[in-house]
Amino acid sequence: MAASTSPTLPSPPLRTSRMIRRTPFFYGWIILMAGMLGIVMMGPSQTFTISLFIDHFVQDLGISRSIVSLLYGVATLTASFLLPITGRLVDRYGTRRLIVVNALAFGLAIMLLSQLSGPWSLLGMMLVVRFLGFGSMQLISNNVIAQWFVRRRGLVMGLAGQSLTISLLIYPALSNWLIGELGWRMAWVTLGALALAVMLPAGWLFFRDRPELYGLLPDGRAPTPAEVAAAGKEEHWTLAEARRTPIFWLFAVACTVLSIITAGLVFHQTSLFEVHGVDGSLTVLCFQLQALFAIVGNLGIGYLFDHVPTRRLLALQMILLGAAIVQMQLLQSMLDVVIYSALMGLTTGSFRVMDATVWARYFGRLHLGSIRGATMIGTVGGTALGTFMLGLAYDLTGGYGYALNLLLTLPLLIAIASFIVKRPPTRVSTPDPNQPDLNQEVHP
Repeated sequence: MAASTSPTLPSPPLRTSRMIRRTPFFYGWIILMAGMLGIVMMGPSQTFTISLFIDHFVQDLGISRSIVSLLYGVATLTASFLLPITGRLVDRYGTRRLIVVNALAFGLAIMLLSQLSGPWSLLGMMLVVRFLGFGSMQLISNNVIAQWFVRRRGLVMGLAGQSLTISLLIYPALSNWLIGELGWRMAWVTLGALALAVMLPAGWLFFRDRPELYGLLPDGRAPTPAEVAAAGKEEHWTLAEARRTPIFWLFAVACTVLSIITAGLVFHQTSLFEVHGVDGSLTVLCFQLQALFAIVGNLGIGYLFDHVPTRRLLALQMILLGAAIVQMQLLQSMLDVVIYSALMGLTTGSFRVMDATVWARYFGRLHLGSIRGATMIGTVGGTALGTFMLGLAYDLTGGYGYALNLLLTLPLLIAIASFIVKRPPTRVSTPDPNQPDLNQEVHP
């Protein structure tokens, strides 16, 4: 495949940043913390938070559980198709501008959930919240971290994955407490105000675009003469070029399947427990156990990502996911719940790191926003399909067994495909005309 070509244009001047100059260590570590904070603060848009409000939607809005699941699914699926817009905006305007605008809109949208009055308002507001939070805020935050690290990307994304664990530890317990103390409507107001108070200043103060724009290289190394000469020659693929490779579709389908299954299991977790004779009140405890095991998944996959072929790690994730599906159908005792929580935590923890890392590894950073925006159609849209499929299965059969057995075949097929599909051929792209010349100035 021919490399992308572009005319030779003068490089723009380096940007200056007082925050970067005054930081006594590599600023990428500040970026890591800021990006992690962004992922934590999207917690109100996550399925594990929204699932705690479902009973209140059913009771106060007069909507059946299956209709709530359908509306949630339609909203999420529609939001996923808007994410390529966010990806293109990130590539064009940078993460700093986008995170501020997105945080403002996200916080206000969460607060407006307190004004729900019926199915149409639920559909509209869920669409906005899922697009701005679970979709856009996650995309922007992961993108800014990936821009600042290359050689250490696996380790760093493993650390960044802890943000989802932190969010899982915080938001179910916090939301449950707020609902009990203030009622579900004021709980949304409080969660929205918290998002505004944290992410607006954090986004403006700490987010910065690619390190090359400030005379730095990824990973915090001062550029050597050879690296200066090679600046701009990192391998980059456009979205159109990436789509022509089998490896793109292998991971895109895998991420979609992971989202479908894990979202369905999380969204209906209370009902799934009760169907198998397990106390539904254990749902929050199960979330917390999953969060703890997700730490192992985050750090483990982050380390292995830098040492083991990515396709082999994908096969391991699919096997863990299949084991979680089987274990859910075997639930009887507290020990079974712990084993299920461990499998789900390892699966979801490693998945988030994989999804945040693999695209930059195979296709470079220059068009990462567009590529991630396209792949997140499946990642976010899959959560809609999973919740609806299991909800529909329950309404039609009174249980989840048939649907879970059908879904079990998908990770097994992907695990087999991961041993067949090969990585794309290595190539070198032409220099990026919009990247500053590192010969102008260097910040060690």
